[in-house]
Amino acid sequence: MRLACVYRRLAREGGTEGDLYRTSEALAARGHDVHLFCSDLRTPPPAGVSVHRVPLVRAGRLARLVSFAWAAPRVVARAGPWDVVVGFGRTPGQDLARCGGGTHRAYLATMQAFGARRRVLGPYHRAVLGIEAMQYRAGNFRRVLAVSRRVRAELMAGYGVAADRVHVVYNGVDLARFHPRRARELRPAARRKLGIPADARIVLMVGSGFRRKNVDGLLRLWLDAPPLDAWLVIVGGDERLGAYRRAAAAPRLRGRVIFTGPQAAVEEFYAAADAVAVASLQEAFGNVVLEALASGKAVVTSSAVGAAELLAGSLRELIADRPDDLRGFHDRLTLVLREDGSEIGRLARRVAEERPWAAHFDALERVLEETAAASP
Repeated sequence: MRLACVYRRLAREGGTEGDLYRTSEALAARGHDVHLFCSDLRTPPPAGVSVHRVPLVRAGRLARLVSFAWAAPRVVARAGPWDVVVGFGRTPGQDLARCGGGTHRAYLATMQAFGARRRVLGPYHRAVLGIEAMQYRAGNFRRVLAVSRRVRAELMAGYGVAADRVHVVYNGVDLARFHPRRARELRPAARRKLGIPADARIVLMVGSGFRRKNVDGLLRLWLDAPPLDAWLVIVGGDERLGAYRRAAAAPRLRGRVIFTGPQAAVEEFYAAADAVAVASLQEAFGNVVLEALASGKAVVTSSAVGAAELLAGSLRELIADRPDDLRGFHDRLTLVLREDGSEIGRLARRVAEERPWAAHFDALERVLEETAAASP
């Protein structure tokens, strides 16, 4: 198939940027003619993938958003015809709309409900909502790719998208990079680098954008009663990282909270950890859940996280009803930290082994074929 994939940025790491890179690389390796339409290339494209530059007005994020949404469909149309145009972000006119972060409408409602955003929206958020409404207006797409059932429900409730036009395809995980054996290889050195004793318990949180990830809630939990006196290690970036680091230096935290900033070799931190906490207020999927499971770690999370849909058996007992249920997180973390982790680690790994990236791309190819055959 001749495929056009549209998103403003291309990078090897990150959320949607990383998804775009990984998807284009895999589809090209499977023999498809893949073309990327981007404005900001932070890494060279994968082998066999063509790139088309989309002109952009760079005078602030509102201008970048609107100018890319206006220009990208026109650049794509001139380079056509295509079997399928796949939109990875906020651009109208795609055949297959990939909703990897959930709808902006649902995100704003959730953050406002938790008091994490003001209810008065500025021009940028109003523009995002306008473009999103155009994306999902009847007739503006053939199919939608959702990363969880939670996202499918948001599309149906917020924009009236018919259930039979939404395909749920969960993300995958690199089962070699994230593996329980990495703990034997990496754990001692990783703990020494963090300055944490070899016998101490560590709870890990991975992710950027700390307000949405509910880092403030985890800090309150560690201020009040850290589960079994564990250390909290937070890997990721935020525009207020300095302020969070100063908060972590408070005497009441006794130096037991560490902000590492963004890290490329995140597998080292899974190896060092005893459990992983995913307390996000809003999370369409959450790759960290699968990475932790593949690493053989227990994941304490909430039903607000899309990847919690994958947890099975006794792992479901580690799901709190709400991300702000700090008592629920405390009790569940205490439970897993008291165990040696071997049994729950084996179960976690088995769940992850059902979600390799190869299976994800098999499912994606089927959706692309169905989208190509659907009437425009």
